[in-house]
Amino acid sequence: MMQKFIYPDWVARHNYSYTKLSEIPTQLLEDLRQKLERFNIDAPEVSIVIPAYNEEAELLKSLSSFSELTIPLKTEIIIANNNSTDRTQALLDTLGVKSVFQPSQGVSYARQAGLEAARGTYILNGDADSIYAPDWGIAHVEILRTQPDVTCVYGRYSFVPTEDSSRFRLALHELAAETAYALRGKGMESASVRGCNFAYRKADAMKVGGFKHNLDRSNTARCEDGWMALELSELGKIHYLGTSDQVWTSSRRLLEQGSLLRATYSRFKLYMREFYRREKAIAH
Repeated sequence: MMQKFIYPDWVARHNYSYTKLSEIPTQLLEDLRQKLERFNIDAPEVSIVIPAYNEEAELLKSLSSFSELTIPLKTEIIIANNNSTDRTQALLDTLGVKSVFQPSQGVSYARQAGLEAARGTYILNGDADSIYAPDWGIAHVEILRTQPDVTCVYGRYSFVPTEDSSRFRLALHELAAETAYALRGKGMESASVRGCNFAYRKADAMKVGGFKHNLDRSNTARCEDGWMALELSELGKIHYLGTSDQVWTSSRRLLEQGSLLRATYSRFKLYMREFYRREKAIAH
């Protein structure tokens, strides 16, 4: 439990403060370019797919963490540039990272473009504003490889602290969310899947028609990641990795609601509304 309140040193190491490509030291860019070169391969078994919209200030952190991945299978990285107007594409080109351009605005369109461009059998979905541990993805893929009845694998996430949100307060928010997850029960598990940390087989995702567009993102069960998990659950099981394979992600969207307390209250209320709606439907 106490581990949840700790901000790991390895996460802080990748949490650069640069906000523009021009601020990043040339040597750092060259070092990362060399480390990321191994992901530009033929016939990958695994594809890491990341949507990015104006992520010049955040993407370096994710790519820095990916440069230290230890996944033993042949792996490619694909960034789906969702019509960015900043220097996101320039950063990708500087680092030699494969990208596809998706002019249709919206994260579901970007994820779909990445899915279609992916050549791997297994897809690891992540986000451009998240930081990943060196062993991230290994457990996801191993379960998909060895358990054919599992079609979706997902893990936990924690928020990176900022000047406006301490790790202690963010951890309390995460505990509230996890309590809500537990109360909702197994039938609502797809709504717990987040785009920053889940995996599936490409063939299964294409079989269910890919990502759905124009969904109501005010409802956690109706976001593109939750809907994909829900569709995949029709083909097999959803597997939760528990405390392993945790991802550290930005709290910027969480704090868009004005305060952490308000965000916690809003999310908990939404989860409970989903839970009671489901229980009412079962009763009838």
